[in-house]
Amino acid sequence: MLKVELFPLSLENKADGQHRSCLIKETAINAEIKEKKLWFIYPTNLPMPEDNDCDSYLLAALLPAMKMKADIIVYGSVSKELLSNLTELQYVWHKWLPEEFFLIDIKVDSIRDNETRAEGAVAAFSGGADAQFTAYRHATGKAGYGNQLLLAGVLVHGFDIPLADTKGFLGATKMASEVLENLNINLLTVSTNIRELWEINWEYYFAAGVASVLSGFKKYAGIGLVGSSEPYDALLTPWGSHPITDPLLSTGSFMIIHDGAGFSRSEKIEILSDWDLGVKKLRVCWAGGNHDSNCGKCEKCVRTRLNFLLADVVNPACFNDSLKASNFKSIILNSEGAYAEWGQIRDDIKRTGKGSKWLPHVNKVLKRKPSKFQRLLPVGSKRRTLVKKILAK
Repeated sequence: MLKVELFPLSLENKADGQHRSCLIKETAINAEIKEKKLWFIYPTNLPMPEDNDCDSYLLAALLPAMKMKADIIVYGSVSKELLSNLTELQYVWHKWLPEEFFLIDIKVDSIRDNETRAEGAVAAFSGGADAQFTAYRHATGKAGYGNQLLLAGVLVHGFDIPLADTKGFLGATKMASEVLENLNINLLTVSTNIRELWEINWEYYFAAGVASVLSGFKKYAGIGLVGSSEPYDALLTPWGSHPITDPLLSTGSFMIIHDGAGFSRSEKIEILSDWDLGVKKLRVCWAGGNHDSNCGKCEKCVRTRLNFLLADVVNPACFNDSLKASNFKSIILNSEGAYAEWGQIRDDIKRTGKGSKWLPHVNKVLKRKPSKFQRLLPVGSKRRTLVKKILAK
């Protein structure tokens, strides 16, 4: 029987923070058992969930178990609302990718019901445009009736910044702290090995990973804000963070809100352009050698520069030099998200006329074929359909 068993471990208070962890046993068809340990390091002195509270661990294990076609057995307690949500979440992913994610059974020792939520919210905060927009709009009351009392931004070590890069994370922490302090919001940092445990497409998995981390704050705040990736009129499906799936990562005592999908990336940056420090400290680069600054030349950096041009900001302070034609020559789009973003930028340039001198370069990037190595990588039918749709415009 294929199964994934979750055994919650006792909280450990160490010099670097509070360690919440779970022993995971995976049983394969041949009865071989693999053991691994999932861990989170939270700040000292924050209230933590009970040791046997397995909501975070189940959120982390669900998609990997669905990929393995393995039932999950939880030797602890799980929120009744989370179990209900994950039942529906399984249907979503199975419909989106039926050959990759399979319906599984979840068994738990005990189910918690009638839980209450703490006041206030925390927001996932990477320092990028989506995260900064969410923090800025809620801290300044620009979210209208949807405004949340934002207590803290949460920066995670082990997601876009590898655990081995302590120097880069310290630099990113300093930038994020300065930005959030300007909004009178705390910065809280968490380290986790979630991304190292399973071989799974991070573009599908990242919101579940974020929710797994944020739900550990349930006694500090009752809401977790996850900044949207794409706007409502250009949603990417399947994708890890989505207005359909993010709310289904909620528990009885901690609600996940998909925030900001009413705005495109360029519209978000236009609003952020009124915030000088936010622009100066914006961190979007994943490809550069330093995780605490922007290289200005990678796909993500060039794309963000175009977003700024569409917001009438020619030389944003988060980049050291101006945009050049040579910046486009080596850009290869190797994900659905990148194709979607560049397609939106192309359409916005045509519609507004802003940055029109760069339109030929944008078109070349969209039409450029992947390298020989990238052509060997598996490409799903949904991605092929997306690329054809964008190039047909």
